[in-house]
Amino acid sequence: MADSPAPLRVVGPSERRPARRPGPAVVLVLLYGLLFAAALWMLRARSPLFHRTQTNTAPSVPPGKGESVTRSSLLSGEGLSPAARDEYFRGLSTQCCTCGCEANLRDCLLTDQACLKSPEMAGALMDQLR
Repeated sequence: MADSPAPLRVVGPSERRPARRPGPAVVLVLLYGLLFAAALWMLRARSPLFHRTQTNTAPSVPPGKGESVTRSSLLSGEGLSPAARDEYFRGLSTQCCTCGCEANLRDCLLTDQACLKSPEMAGALMDQLR
């Protein structure tokens, strides 16, 4: 004989189920989640990656061999031979900027417009390879 399901009945609007409070397991999981989020927030606040110094002045780009060098020309390697350009791009990718951002020169030139160190270093690298 097959098992028959329990009898079902229609529940009217006056027969509402009382609201239940969350159990201790739910409260502990929520508390753990809050503590975890607070720990991540504290670690982010202490991380040196998020403490870049911002200046309100316009960044000055150092002149290179008598002409003004822009960030876009530094990123494109204008004025270099193909072999020197390859070496220049390798240097941009491997050397770290000394402004404190812990990024390589290429990334610092692209992202941090307030950095004054990365254009100087990239200009010096370009001057070495000319």
